[in-house]
Formats: sequence, structure tokens, C-alpha cells
Amino acid sequence: MAYEKCADVSEQFWQELSRLEPEAVSRRTGATYAQDRYYLPFFKGQLMVDPEQRQILVVGDEERDPGFRVCLTALHYLLYMDPNALGGPISPLELSGGATFFRGHHGLPQGPLENRYGQDLQAFLAAGVRLQGEVRRAGDAALAFQVFPGLAVEVILWQGDEEFPAQVTFTVPAHLDRFWHLDAVWGLLNLVAQELLGAAPLAPD
Repeated sequence: MAYEKCADVSEQFWQELSRLEPEAVSRRTGATYAQDRYYLPFFKGQLMVDPEQRQILVVGDEERDPGFRVCLTALHYLLYMDPNALGGPISPLELSGGATFFRGHHGLPQGPLENRYGQDLQAFLAAGVRLQGEVRRAGDAALAFQVFPGLAVEVILWQGDEEFPAQVTFTVPAHLDRFWHLDAVWGLLNLVAQELLGAAPLAPD
């Protein structure tokens, strides 16, 4: 079964969210709560999360389905995350069990980013600006994204040349696996790659 739409997210997560005290969720995560809805910063924009209607929308673009990855990751954040306890950046492979988990079907999503940006640092940085990423000093270029409040993912790019192929690596908070299973971390990284590719300038002819 292909999971593509917000409606494909398991009802279990909505049921869990409905049982939580909204004020406690807001204090823990940094989301705001008004008119029975959560408002959650997401990259450069904001998500509206409606537990009663089982609905997540992008504020200002309400006609578009945000997609399965956005909705699942947002619910995981509201349900389980404490951004004040995430720690500093490390490679996802350094998370407990990460070196084994992030391979094969669950391999890190660097390939499409290497293909699109490996020879085009300026396009990589331009896409980062569109998503309000923070430029970091690492590799040939690096961008850090606040996906949700306090939850930063860094994407580091080494440009390809005649001798070495392009390479992309990621960092995530060191204690992310205290709050999420590794499959949720994998989903987060795929979401970041998806957003970064979607923000790419048009490639020259």
C-alpha cells in the first residue's frame, strides 16, 4: 500500500493526540493552541492541526494536501517530542541502531540531493533560502532547517568533481531516538529531502 495523503495516517495517532491536554502539548513543543486547533511552525510556514476533524493543512495553502510525510511527522512531533531535550547534532548513523537500520530500503535519502545539487552549489543555497534554512560552515555548503520548533536537520553537501562524486550527509539531534523510533527519523529525513528538492530553482536547459 502506498502512503501518500494525509488521510493515510493511522487513526491511532489522532486518537492519542485527542487524549492529550492541549496546554501541556503547547508548553512541551512550542506549538500554539487556539479554537481547538494546534498551529505548528514548519520550515518557513505553519501547519494547522485539527484533532477533531483529523485534518492538517498548510496555513495560506489550505487547498493542498500536505501529504503523508508532513502529516505523520507533525503528529509524531506533537505527540512525543520535547525539543528542549534533543541535544546537539550527530549523524543519523550514530543514533542507537542507526548504522544497521539506515541501509537498504531505509537508506538515507542523499541520492536525489546529490543528483540535483552535486554540481550546483548555488542552486542548493538558493533552495535553502526559500525554506529559510541557516547556512552553516561544513562541507562545500551546508544548510540547517528548523523543521519544527527546536528540531533541526542539517544537510551537508560536498560538490562532485572529476576525482570524487558528490556527497550529501545529514545531522539530526543526538537524542532524537529517545522520542522517535528510527523509522520516524527516516521519515523526517525523507521529508527534508522532499522539501529541499521541491524548493530547487529550475535547472538550466
